[in-house]
Amino acid sequence: MQEGVEARGRDWGLLARFAGAGFVAAFSLFYALVFGLGYAPRTASGLAFPLAAIPFALGLIGWSAVLLSGEAVETFSTELGISDSWTVESGRQAMAVLLVFGLGGMVGAAVAGAPYGV
Repeated sequence: MQEGVEARGRDWGLLARFAGAGFVAAFSLFYALVFGLGYAPRTASGLAFPLAAIPFALGLIGWSAVLLSGEAVETFSTELGISDSWTVESGRQAMAVLLVFGLGGMVGAAVAGAPYGV
């Protein structure tokens, strides 16, 4: 019997909430830098976008790592008694959350900078 994410199905609402959170975080960061700290819009965009790209990149790298070695890590951690709760499915879901948070953030930074032409 399958357990975890595969049995319950994808939680699209969770991914949408994290994408929205990434959007709001980067959008807010951009305007906090522009109006709160006096950064030029191009500089603020040059900071907000790469900061949002970091979780996207980590999620992308982590996704491939889970796909390539997830079952081996799951078996190894279970045999050693390190973690019985980590599964390949939960690892993929965690990486998907990082991906959509970063993607939402990159879109948020781009949308925030659009009125300034950056």
